[in-house]
Amino acid sequence: MAKHRGIGMATIEYPTGMNQNGDPSQAWIKVKPDGRIDVYSGTSEIGNGAITVQTQIIAETVGVPLNWVTWDNHSTDSSPVCTGTFASRATFVAGNAVRNAAADVKARILEMAAEVMEVGAEDLEIEDGMVSVKGAPDTALDLSEIAGAATYGAGRMLTGSGAHLTTPATITDPKTGEVDNPPHSAISYAGCVAEVEVDDVTGEVTVIAMNQAYDVGKAINPTQVEGQIEGGALMGIGLTLLEESYPYYPSTEHRGSRFGQYLAPTMDDLPELECTIIESPSVTGPFGAKAIGEMSNNSQPPAIAIAIHDAVGVWLTELPITPERVLKAIEVRDAGEADPHRDGKYVIFDRDVSINSVGDGTLTWTP
Repeated sequence: MAKHRGIGMATIEYPTGMNQNGDPSQAWIKVKPDGRIDVYSGTSEIGNGAITVQTQIIAETVGVPLNWVTWDNHSTDSSPVCTGTFASRATFVAGNAVRNAAADVKARILEMAAEVMEVGAEDLEIEDGMVSVKGAPDTALDLSEIAGAATYGAGRMLTGSGAHLTTPATITDPKTGEVDNPPHSAISYAGCVAEVEVDDVTGEVTVIAMNQAYDVGKAINPTQVEGQIEGGALMGIGLTLLEESYPYYPSTEHRGSRFGQYLAPTMDDLPELECTIIESPSVTGPFGAKAIGEMSNNSQPPAIAIAIHDAVGVWLTELPITPERVLKAIEVRDAGEADPHRDGKYVIFDRDVSINSVGDGTLTWTP
């Protein structure tokens, strides 16, 4: 009777976006007479930092300070089309739309500036809200001067629009599952190494440490990326060890009448975390970015389950991995019995497969 430690590792790949009708996003931008930027986008902010990242994309593309950019996306009547804030697409797909809109409005700004400054638009640049001749910063005019000249001198409105469509809508062959176009925009990759402690008397599992690595293409906002990874780690622990949804979902009856009756991880459950951001830019993402959304809680459950096997030699195949299930698996192991929850006959990819876990807990697949 003791506490045993084990280590497990899992790797995943995760798609960016979901190609439904091409997965479109649109954006529209206007420059006010004071040089400030108004953005109209269909992206919904649900706490994932989408507007922050897209604001960075716009500010960088146009060449203005971050606080010059404001958003209006409160109504679908006044906002352009966006498929939605889901499928880990807000930075990549919607980000490409606002980047295209920002590039479009920048071209309009430079055209107006070329008239005011009597120089070719191709010889101008915008940096920190100042329009200047390349290589001659002393010639700079504030963007407000250009926008004011457009509004009050030329009777023009400086606007830009942009959209992103991944591909034409993906069509899936119902027999083979083959698709004619990629159902995603890019692929992100991640890995998680988990260290756990298993009490073979109580069945309690404690996650001691996690070391995670995420390929996000380009971390436009590294702080948000780290927060997403760390938050996902805690969610992954909850999915693995605490939160019971099947077979109840979507019914909420099993959750109890009070928030405290539903088991969810807290800061006390947070293990020692080490996160590594890997930047392998996507050729089609905004500034090389890829997804870092839903994938952040995908690698922890298998890593923890493998670590439990490393610790006490049992496979747990049903989530959450409760103390009762751990103790039952240890009991089956010690008795040398077949695990009724795992062993048996299955059909996988049209092939008959036998699964046998008797003995040391190893898994064998026999076609």
